Amino acid sequence: MSDLASRIRAVHVHVARLVAEREAVRKRLVAMEHDLREHQRNADVLQARIAELERENEVLRVTRPAQTQRPEGQTEAKQRIDELVNEIDRCLALLTH
Repeated sequence: MSDLASRIRAVHVHVARLVAEREAVRKRLVAMEHDLREHQRNADVLQARIAELERENEVLRVTRPAQTQRPEGQTEAKQRIDELVNEIDRCLALLTH
């Protein structure tokens, strides 16, 4: 009878440990789901910013060639386009991480 009681106690200990592990895993899952939602929100914001910058970049590409008579305007346009491209690259890098 003592053997049966010790086996039952061992099973109870094992079940208690499994329940505790399950609770820890559940808490980790909740935290990871929260992180996932936060990352998805950030990705959506960055995607919107990329689209906005690409539209602005396209506008600059279309409007600046009409002003080719002014070399200083070309320099400004090139600098602004380079800044926009760099910002788009930074946004894309953030999305890939």
